[in-house]
Amino acid sequence: MQRTLKSDFLGPEDLTICQHVFDQICADARLSDRQSLDAQLLASTVLTVFQASPEMSKADLLAAILSRRNDFDKLAG
Repeated sequence: MQRTLKSDFLGPEDLTICQHVFDQICADARLSDRQSLDAQLLASTVLTVFQASPEMSKADLLAAILSRRNDFDKLAG
């Protein structure tokens, strides 16, 4: 399924990609509380970045989120 517009709904494959990236970053950061504010911010960012680029792969999404890591560090610190 190819998304062409930012306003399109996310399909199951899209959600799987976002979930894998979220899970990987949480594991790498040892973020175990998935209900924390940090986790919610991360989830929101993953979805926002993914929706902004309809053809983004899992590797591209992960790289895009990791490139924003300083933004998260500033908020947490």
